[in-house]
Amino acid sequence: MHDIIFWGLGLDAWITIATLVGVFMTLLFTDTKAHVAFFCAIAVLSVTGVLTVEEAFVGFDTSSIITVGLLFLVIAGLRHTGALEWMVSHLMGQPKNHSHAIIRMMLPVGFLSSFMSNTGTTALFQDVIKKWAEKLGMAPSKLLIPLGYAASLGGLLTLIGTPPNLIIAGIYAKETGKTMNTFAPFPVAICCLLASVAIVILLRKWLPERVAPVSEADDQTETLANAKASSKTYLSIAIMISVLLLSALDVLSLPVCCILAGIIMVLTKCCTSEQAVKEIDWSILVVFVGSVSIGTAIHKTGIDEKILSGIFAFCGKDPLMVLIMLCVTASITTEFISDTACAAMFCPIAWHASQSLGVDALPFMIALMMAVSNNYATPIATPPNTLVYVSGGYKFGDFARMGIILKVVNLAIAISMAMLFYPL
Repeated sequence: MHDIIFWGLGLDAWITIATLVGVFMTLLFTDTKAHVAFFCAIAVLSVTGVLTVEEAFVGFDTSSIITVGLLFLVIAGLRHTGALEWMVSHLMGQPKNHSHAIIRMMLPVGFLSSFMSNTGTTALFQDVIKKWAEKLGMAPSKLLIPLGYAASLGGLLTLIGTPPNLIIAGIYAKETGKTMNTFAPFPVAICCLLASVAIVILLRKWLPERVAPVSEADDQTETLANAKASSKTYLSIAIMISVLLLSALDVLSLPVCCILAGIIMVLTKCCTSEQAVKEIDWSILVVFVGSVSIGTAIHKTGIDEKILSGIFAFCGKDPLMVLIMLCVTASITTEFISDTACAAMFCPIAWHASQSLGVDALPFMIALMMAVSNNYATPIATPPNTLVYVSGGYKFGDFARMGIILKVVNLAIAISMAMLFYPL
């Protein structure tokens, strides 16, 4: 049965495609949690024999999944010492007008999102931004869409800021035996972040004024204005900075840095071991493993080669044209599916493309990181968008006008800057 060929693809490939479409449709049209959908995908691929049990669960054995788990220990210390609230309170301050508010909000949030998950950053600060906006005398909806954009863009600055970056870096390491530097995407991503801040300021009148639903902010939000730093606040921030620096300078690998940071956080009582364990979001880890499994199936069944042959037929063997086509396709696809799933789908294709063309895979990987997270035009494109969509009382179309412009500009910047910093 598995030898049946239809349209150039075997039965295993069609099972993989059906599973992938099933995951997308489930997440798009139902309230099913992402980790449930991805776990079901793992089950289907293993039960049908598309993947062996070892292949289906290979994601648990990757450095990326270990790194994500360990990062929760660092975040626990930052959260429980009040470091996150203190940083926002002191970095954002009292801007004079809407433009200054956008700058004072997007840059700090972007920085924080570079080492936290963009979803976590958005969830943690959306109520903070709402209260801050009210104190400044403006509608929260004037700042919440920029908050979602800043969290997504900031997550691109490092490998640890967003799941797609870790997935792509993990596949790159697996295929080449080389570990990407934590700040490998930074030169490209910072250009996108700064350009996006400028665009949001220029088009700020397009930000709608909506009535946000009333919500009860937690105690941390209520006391933000009077947040005071303790010695443990500074210590947790120092530990976080040390993790980034030691990893960026290749003194220690990122997993080792996170292990040490987590131990220090607990030993210095920045957080308890119980708080650290509770901070771990197992659902994110399951999504990671499921994404790796889908990517493995796409490569094993030859789907990536089929898509690549279509791209080659359209673009020829020009590496730049192939890269552009891959990024454009991924950038469109990611508006309708999870950016994590998009990364899992397109990374094997991008890797195979670079090898078929005989060029360095790194620029393909860096540009693809930007493309799969280039999702600003719909509220369902990425969790930060969805969170502020609900919190800000927006209409579905409120994201489109500014979001489409951001997509086009950021895609052009991403490809051109990837070529500049990581030539083919």
